[in-house]
Amino acid sequence: MDVRGYATGPIKAEGAFTSDFPLDDRYSTQEIVDMLELERPNMDIRPGMRHKYMPLRFDPATGAKYTGGRYLFDTWENLLDYNHFINEELYPEPGVQFWSRFSGVDKHYWKVTGAHDFKPMATSHHVNRFERYSYTNENVAELLEQVWPAVHNEAEAKGLSSIWLMYQPEEKQIGIVTVAAKTDDADPAVALSRGLENLERLDAFGRLLPAELGATGLMDRTSFIISTWLPVSRALGGIHSSFDVSPPHPGPKF
Repeated sequence: MDVRGYATGPIKAEGAFTSDFPLDDRYSTQEIVDMLELERPNMDIRPGMRHKYMPLRFDPATGAKYTGGRYLFDTWENLLDYNHFINEELYPEPGVQFWSRFSGVDKHYWKVTGAHDFKPMATSHHVNRFERYSYTNENVAELLEQVWPAVHNEAEAKGLSSIWLMYQPEEKQIGIVTVAAKTDDADPAVALSRGLENLERLDAFGRLLPAELGATGLMDRTSFIISTWLPVSRALGGIHSSFDVSPPHPGPKF
């Protein structure tokens, strides 16, 4: 897989964007993959986008599907530009605003304290976990800077592929994104399932947050990464996007 421009190590990112929403019965997994890959060229050209993960979660009790996005941006200004674009300017069809097609959308833009890729994007980014917390302490930026080395080191010790630590000062929320690889089982479905279970079973990284923050858990969801947008690779002549969990999940049909 010809992925270019994504070195391991610290990620220079000041901003992040996340979204989560359920998929209703109008959309199969194949249809949502096709839809977003068709729309990607109008979105991944926005200034400063490093990459996007598209999560996919099947509720174990109901079978309901959840998807969304996890993006990193090089500067805060470029993140704000994207936030405005996707909320105010993006109309995939005449008169149809991007978010209006989905219900229950939960989206946030974030300041990034730290982000780091420990393993290559091309081979080791298959599942992700998103923890979200509220906080009460106004010194959140300073406190997260202090705890970032411990969060980083814990992720590296656990053999994870990537970790992001971020906060949203207006909403008083903290977000932690962790990424891991599937296992090396020969059966793709088994390898992916076990990779998801391994990440989900880890102790939450929120336990490392300083007590002074008064953190309270809001969300903890582990998902497959059904596609990854790679605008840096595209700009360098490599692949534009990857579908690393296909099989068993679908890639685009075109």
